Amino acid sequence: MTKEELIAKGVNCLIENLGYIEAGEFLKYIADNDEEYDDYTEWRRDNLYKGMNDNEIIENAITYSKTHNLS
Repeated sequence: MTKEELIAKGVNCLIENLGYIEAGEFLKYIADNDEEYDDYTEWRRDNLYKGMNDNEIIENAITYSKTHNLS
């Protein structure tokens, strides 16, 4: 498993267990001293959603919200 794959799986676990907001806050705390992850939004776009087009990201977000009672 590559570093990026491991990080993506970890972020997905955080999101599933904490939700988007809290997962982002947790990563912010972790990343305070790590320049590579200073901009979590940019990192997420470049790594977590790498290779996905806008429609795929939106479709995944809709599915996630429906399966986690967020709608």
